[in-house]
Amino acid sequence: MKKLINLLSFVSAFITSIIIICTFLTTYQFFYVGQIFNSYLPIQLGICITMAILAFRFLFNETGRRRIFYSAVSFSISIVLLFFMINYIR
Repeated sequence: MKKLINLLSFVSAFITSIIIICTFLTTYQFFYVGQIFNSYLPIQLGICITMAILAFRFLFNETGRRRIFYSAVSFSISIVLLFFMINYIR
């Protein structure tokens, strides 16, 4: 289970990095990647998913106070990003 969560966190961080690069290239008109990258919504979604996976990773891998604190912070960031996406705050 730990290996699966570690792999998912690495893959989601890698995909989020690619999304950030594509969004910046399209937004600042260096190179047109696709219509979906004209807004920051893909970045918000990618970071939201990555932070949720990291929250579970911290719950399984860390011990003591760090386990609770790190997972709470990561999960809070994920929830706040969901709130911003639902209310179209950009």
